Amino acid sequence: MKVITLSELETNFDAIMEDVETNRQFYKIQREEGDVMLVPYAEYSVLTETYQEWAENPDNEIMKDFDPNPLPVEYINEAEPTL
Repeated sequence: MKVITLSELETNFDAIMEDVETNRQFYKIQREEGDVMLVPYAEYSVLTETYQEWAENPDNEIMKDFDPNPLPVEYINEAEPTL
């Protein structure tokens, strides 16, 4: 994982996106409003599937009152769902 500032992301956006895509690199972006992550989608999918299995485990006491359903997805402007 690489940690960068929002300014660094803005300055080197194309190179960072290529690093995420080509090298499967994770980026933590530090912002005053709160940090966010930039993660390759394939790895994100594995993480969410693993989380879903963990959250639905009936023996998991921590998760007994937690809603494991993922947040809704919103497609912005020209973004389209992938098949």
